Amino acid sequence: MMTIKSAIDIEHWEKSMDRDELIAQIGNVALTATLYEVSAAPKPGLVDPFSRGAHSDMDYFTFLASAVALAPFFAAFASMGAEIEGESPALLPELRKLGIEAERAMFAATNGVNTHKGLIFSMGLVCAAAGRLLISKKQAESNDKNAMISGCAQEAADIVAGITVRELVPLVKADKSLVSDPIKATNAMVCSLDLSAGEKSFVKYGIRGVRGEAEDGFPSVINHALPRLHSDLLRGMSWNDAMIDALLVLYLKVDDTTVLNRGGSDGLAYIRAQAAAALSRGGMRLKEGRDFVQSLDADFSQRGLSPGGCADLLAVTVFLEMLSNKWTTQQKANGSAQCSS
Repeated sequence: MMTIKSAIDIEHWEKSMDRDELIAQIGNVALTATLYEVSAAPKPGLVDPFSRGAHSDMDYFTFLASAVALAPFFAAFASMGAEIEGESPALLPELRKLGIEAERAMFAATNGVNTHKGLIFSMGLVCAAAGRLLISKKQAESNDKNAMISGCAQEAADIVAGITVRELVPLVKADKSLVSDPIKATNAMVCSLDLSAGEKSFVKYGIRGVRGEAEDGFPSVINHALPRLHSDLLRGMSWNDAMIDALLVLYLKVDDTTVLNRGGSDGLAYIRAQAAAALSRGGMRLKEGRDFVQSLDADFSQRGLSPGGCADLLAVTVFLEMLSNKWTTQQKANGSAQCSS
């Protein structure tokens, strides 16, 4: 876990702005993080301003149109998190309804192309968690950056508690007992049912995907990608280069169900090996690493490997870093105002 020295006074910040302004802040940061993610380059296998990655049906402008369509929903997720009372799991059914509306808006903006379906789940969840944590619960005791980040991740985990058992385990139980060969049963089920990439990966490989990541409190983000992003920024690296390094860390740590769906376990192993090789060459900090990452873009694209799950988690990583930075900046401004009064 990262250690961050700067401290903030959440209670004081909450008093300095009304609820609607705070909700808008969360929504704006989510939109900014979404735009930063798609704008970072080069992202091996993924869409960026200079490459379609492994995709023929979308480009950078498709993602921009999608992000704009989703903008009002980010604030709506945060507002829902703040408003709904009761235990955290009570939020999920309502968030799902709002998520379906967000998906419709996305598909309308992209002419039916799935650009951000996974992000709607992940970003919607952390926006709701942020709203619930900062407005509904008013946890003023979480008075440092690291505590607020981990608190937001834990709140997200509480909202989706039990989601794997409820939604994924029944998929496996539904079919395997009917066929003598479990492998044939699994393959038949994957082919016959209209499953998402995450559901297919659970049936075939037992990997929980983004549901498991969220249920565990986004460990790939909190323990790996976010510390790398933060340390790179402290070194003076650009947001672009720091994001690419964080993305490589995610390639290394995440069981990306989009990759599994496209390239199987061999594809996932290949992406991990190449990410490790890029990081061992210095990542975006050194020319050798930058050149290697650039070569991986063409390589992954030719192989049809697109780590879309990692892209979504990168956006969540950026969101948490930016939102906590905004809290810190607000505290400094409040402190300056008090000194001058």
